[in-house]
Amino acid sequence: LAAQAAANLTAMAGMAGAGGSSSSRMMPMEDDTRLPVAVQLPSPGQILSEVSGAQAQLAFCSLNSSSQWLAELAISLPDSDDLVGDSPSSSSTSWPWPRRPPARVERRVALARAHFGVREYGRAAQCLEALTPQELESFPPALFLRLYGLYLYGEKRREEESFQSNECKEHRLGNPELNGIEITLAALAETGRLKDGLLLYLYGIVLKGLDRKADARQALVKSVEAFPWNWSAWLDLMALLVDSEASLDPLSSSSSSSSFFATLDAARKHWMIHFFDGAWLLEQQKNEDSASVYRQLREGFPHSTYIATQLALCEYNLRNFDPAQALFEEVIRQDPYKLSCLDTFSNILYVKEQAVALSHLARQVIAIDKYTPEVCCIIGNYYSLKGEHEKSVTSFRRALALNSQFTPAWILMGHEYMEMRNPSAAVEAYHSAVNVNQRDYRAWYGLGQTYEMLNLHFYALFYYRRALQLRPQDARMWCAVADCYDAMERTAEAINCYQRAQRWGDRERVALPRLAKVHARIGQQKQAAACYEKLLQELDVDLSELPVSGQSLHSDLVSALHFLMIHYRDEGRLAECEICATRLLDSSGAEKEEAKVVLHELRTVCGAGGGRFPTEFARRNM
Repeated sequence: LAAQAAANLTAMAGMAGAGGSSSSRMMPMEDDTRLPVAVQLPSPGQILSEVSGAQAQLAFCSLNSSSQWLAELAISLPDSDDLVGDSPSSSSTSWPWPRRPPARVERRVALARAHFGVREYGRAAQCLEALTPQELESFPPALFLRLYGLYLYGEKRREEESFQSNECKEHRLGNPELNGIEITLAALAETGRLKDGLLLYLYGIVLKGLDRKADARQALVKSVEAFPWNWSAWLDLMALLVDSEASLDPLSSSSSSSSFFATLDAARKHWMIHFFDGAWLLEQQKNEDSASVYRQLREGFPHSTYIATQLALCEYNLRNFDPAQALFEEVIRQDPYKLSCLDTFSNILYVKEQAVALSHLARQVIAIDKYTPEVCCIIGNYYSLKGEHEKSVTSFRRALALNSQFTPAWILMGHEYMEMRNPSAAVEAYHSAVNVNQRDYRAWYGLGQTYEMLNLHFYALFYYRRALQLRPQDARMWCAVADCYDAMERTAEAINCYQRAQRWGDRERVALPRLAKVHARIGQQKQAAACYEKLLQELDVDLSELPVSGQSLHSDLVSALHFLMIHYRDEGRLAECEICATRLLDSSGAEKEEAKVVLHELRTVCGAGGGRFPTEFARRNM
């Protein structure tokens, strides 16, 4: 732990020693990403016509993920007898482009596609080498299949070498075919002959693999402008933008978002941009804006399980677990074999402690496919809820064996190690999650919790601030940062952060009692009393009403009543003091005994003065 913490010492010291006050530097800057505009979609018939042709081309080129996504989008359009798209003929499915190639080229392409179907990517690329460069360039799908076959062949070799060398981080090993593919496509790009949208997509992912991210982003922008229906291109473009944002100082106001969206203006003319807007806003944790986009899209695609899942993720991020659960249940009813994002659904059931529903979900997904990362995480959550943490860790490790880049498994495994009181293993798991995805606030927050548990508040503050930068409107992040400042006796910053937490809607009602305690500790009694009075209002405690006998009191409510009892007594507000003391009679511990003493003092004072006791509350239990 000491070595891992020391690795970040230089970065933290640099931030602490920079000019300006620490409280002002830790505040997240406003994001200049443009807000989504109203969603405008063409007619369902036009959409279906576009999607049908594009889906056939994507399937022809073995871009199966994008092809599946488009096909699901097509069947999610409104039900109507008038909704008739272009039904592809047998000739168009064998070559879904207007211009057909010579028979020699078509036969070679058909053989290459057959090799793709059985995952023999090297053979697919090799059989197309018999075509001349002029033939390949004249028919871009043939060139794409040849180069894409080389790319997938290199990826397969990379994965095999990574497995044989027991490398934990696959990105250390590169694809050996990237340089050759880049040379071929760069020659076309330099002469202005690289105009096909799918070839531009391949060029973008090759440049991304070569760590030329700026060039990759330009290629992918051109790709979505030329062929906007390739959802994989949009996702890779978003990943590149996320990486560029994550590489910046998290407390810096600079952002690449503005320049990026300026280059994307041409692509914004197509309706597919709305799906990108929704996904990007969700990635940026602008969940309400993202949900607004998806609700508008749902009007045009009412049966889309993808849109319903994205809406569920928005509600989950907003901690609206009931509507999120309802949306996931709707997705399962529509598509019971869909496993994507069901690990998030299991998180909801875990938080709500619905053990029966979680058990049913686990049995259901195991029957579908038990060897997927999502299913392994669902099983891990089930064991965790039962308290069998070692079995839970085993399930999360199985998920990572299937996909070492599956961030939720790393984070959940870190949580389990925290439950097992193994902070060093938890830190390792959270760091692995950060290495995979620096935009996931849960990993940063988990690191902060781990170091805070070890009383290493300076290190915890560093990680909490990173989480806060990603979730600037989350009261929990503000409270975590405030707790560290409070433990470090930086009272002014702690008060500021607690106030921010209260401003952003503190659902757990953590900020107010802690803020009151800070004010009380530094002698600001009136400010502390104001915080406690506001807490009583939020808890629906009316001091003007009779207390309910035998009602159990929350610890924060006991603290508030105890402080206000003393404060009102010192201020001479005896009626309010008596009410607080009377309510404390339903508590246990030292506060109850002190309340009895205060009530006795009040009766003595009132009796000595010849006056009546302020109310009749104190006659009970005396």
